[in-house]
Amino acid sequence: MNAFDLQIQSTASDGKHTPAEIVRMAAERRVMTIAITDHDTVAGVAEAIIASSGLGVRVIPGIEMSVEEHGLHILGYGIDCANEKLHGVLEESKQGRIAGAQQMVENLRHSGFAVTWDDVRKQATGAVVARPHLARAVLAHPENKAKLGGVSTVHDFIEAFLADDSPNYVRRPHISAHDAIELIRHAGGVAVWSHPAIHFRNDPDGLEQMLQKLIEWGIKGVEVFNPSHTEDDVEYLEGLVTTYHLLRTAGSDFHEARPSVRDSQGLHAAEFIGDYETYGFSTEGILERLDEAMTEEKEM
Repeated sequence: MNAFDLQIQSTASDGKHTPAEIVRMAAERRVMTIAITDHDTVAGVAEAIIASSGLGVRVIPGIEMSVEEHGLHILGYGIDCANEKLHGVLEESKQGRIAGAQQMVENLRHSGFAVTWDDVRKQATGAVVARPHLARAVLAHPENKAKLGGVSTVHDFIEAFLADDSPNYVRRPHISAHDAIELIRHAGGVAVWSHPAIHFRNDPDGLEQMLQKLIEWGIKGVEVFNPSHTEDDVEYLEGLVTTYHLLRTAGSDFHEARPSVRDSQGLHAAEFIGDYETYGFSTEGILERLDEAMTEEKEM
């Protein structure tokens, strides 16, 4: 059982559980340090911190920012959630997400699905509208059953009808990785590359070249342990963090408590908080080094 989880999404973005529920679930599983890292919002952090009182769970303020290059995600840890510049950028991102989601609703309707913007808003109860909310809205309509065929889960719907190359998908403008890292650091946080292997599957040279650019721009670490990483991925990333003297982090990328099918390499969506494989590699020192880095960023 893993004692910490540094990537969790709540209802503030595209997760299914409120920040308070996440803290209680963490306590039940004895995951005593967590980070709330919602997509492009910090709206769930305060609720999680309040809920953690008396439960013995430490909540690290965090975020996961979507960036332009390769569709990467950049995690920020220890950020000042009241930072004005951060809030300004996140508000622009929120409006961009809404406009894109509204167009995707129209695209899905033209594709024959019964769905309205009101349906989506009922699913998106937090600060961010994302593809899972559209998927849940479509899946909730009984009249879509025939068109869905065997598609019955959010993941499968997105893969079939809202993938990046789907005509239904609308790509919104994103902040650059350089600017996202700068913004995280401006807010007193530590920037870490989220689940890097999924963006460069079978392209280790491309991954390392991207990492070199991110280091130039101020990235401090790499998420080594994640359910989307194979044992080979973890071994390769362990080598990179040693070579470049980077932080390691570990997170489940948890969105919803539910059973998940594992493929032949063990890849899966997290079933519970703290659900990530370490393949025998040690996680010792991860929190201690992250704490040191967060303290350093705040002193700069």
